[in-house]
Amino acid sequence: MTAYATIQEMLSHQVAERPDRPCLVHDDRRWSYAEFAEEVERVARAFVAHGLRRGERVALLLPNCPEFLWAVFAMARTGAMFVPLNTAQTASELQYLLAHSEARFLLTTDAFTPVIEAIRSDCPDLECVVTLDSGGGNGNLGRDEFLASGGRAPGLGAVAPEDLASIIYTSGTTDRPKGVMLKHYAFAFAPSHRARALGWTGDDRVLVVMPLFHVNALCHMTLAMMSAGGVVVLQERFSASRFWDDVRKHGVTTSSIMQTIPRILLNLPPDPADADTPLRQVMALLPPDVHLEFERRFGVTAVPSYSLTEDLLSVLGPLEASRRKLGSCGVAIAPEVHRLRIRNDEGEDCAPGELGEIVKQSPAVMLGYYKNPEATAAALRDGWLHTGDLGHLDEDGFLYFVDRKKDMIKRGGENIASAEVERVLTSHPLIAECAVVAVADPIRQEEVKACIVLGPGGSRETLPPEQLWEFCAEHLAPYKIPRYLDYRKELPKTPSSKVQKNLLREEGLAGGVADRQSVER
Repeated sequence: MTAYATIQEMLSHQVAERPDRPCLVHDDRRWSYAEFAEEVERVARAFVAHGLRRGERVALLLPNCPEFLWAVFAMARTGAMFVPLNTAQTASELQYLLAHSEARFLLTTDAFTPVIEAIRSDCPDLECVVTLDSGGGNGNLGRDEFLASGGRAPGLGAVAPEDLASIIYTSGTTDRPKGVMLKHYAFAFAPSHRARALGWTGDDRVLVVMPLFHVNALCHMTLAMMSAGGVVVLQERFSASRFWDDVRKHGVTTSSIMQTIPRILLNLPPDPADADTPLRQVMALLPPDVHLEFERRFGVTAVPSYSLTEDLLSVLGPLEASRRKLGSCGVAIAPEVHRLRIRNDEGEDCAPGELGEIVKQSPAVMLGYYKNPEATAAALRDGWLHTGDLGHLDEDGFLYFVDRKKDMIKRGGENIASAEVERVLTSHPLIAECAVVAVADPIRQEEVKACIVLGPGGSRETLPPEQLWEFCAEHLAPYKIPRYLDYRKELPKTPSSKVQKNLLREEGLAGGVADRQSVER
């Protein structure tokens, strides 16, 4: 497999080697590698014609669609940066991200226009909004108007591998998301080595159902498959009723479905044809019993994986069943340049089996957090990325993820900072204090539980759960809203908030906890 320094180089290589081979499938439309590159060129020229300059930020507020990918490659063509935004964010969350990233351009759809118009005056750098499925208006450019002005414009030059390619926001542990700065080389090096480790070739097809604004779908699936010259089958979202039909229809051989989707698929009624599909491999980090059941029922190899936005290079389980260790995330790929260590609180390497913080070195590690030198200094120390995750290595170098040092909740693949949810809850005039913790969930791995103490005279009757959930919905993305509300007279008195939260986690769902899901039913 060819080594690439940038994704533009990757695409140019595939166009030269297999111009007419299929590259992308979406909604029964197909693009060859040559046709994909032509669309990228159109988008790049249009941005430059509208004044985009090297180093500027282009925010992408889009569902899974071809235009998302064309814009990513167009930024690699122009030397600008792409800033993918989570489509589930609220208006206030989007305003913060657009303002913090200083995005001058925004590529979006009509569905988000009302939200953007409501916050646009508070985004001083945002000058150009392009809506893909409309004729524009209200100061926005429609798709046709945007592309029509894309003549041969100057400034479409090659980028250097070490140039900044993207700012990707990841949930922070201190309330606000942090902008991870990643260079062009990371987006080319890490996906190509992942594809090589997974044995992908030009005959493979990956089904992408997870959102492209996360690195899993964009880097670990889409860019990885393109580096191998295979086909990307892109769907807007996961659908349990369509998943296997899509696999069969498009000849899908692999996908990344991680933790929640396998459990949903296992909950479907058994079918004699469950294992009769072209799918041979999925990336999924599962408990050993679930892992084995998924492989047995669907006739696939489940490959565990560990990665994070701050370092795009993955840890992967071996493909051979004889070498795998259930419960492990696997070993570092590209071990000649990718190193894993486990460090204790004193910064010393831990012995095999000893629990500590996972630290990493690789060519795909972030350059830092955008406009956040304190967080950058805390994460990048002594030449190592400190992940904030706890784990241990065995004698053979297999990584076992155990927990997060960070006060983070992982719900269905989304990271949620408890501090952010607590900030919203304590802004309610009737809430005196609160603590937000994770509780175990069989489908989504973890759910959000909020333990709240009301002020003098407050009660569940004066602030019922439905009213508090509505309040949260005004300030938090849907996936961040606590599913469980626990009304308490007081929080546990402990020496530290960490100890307090551990106690609350251990309590689980004991007592009269309000469940949002049961209300919605």
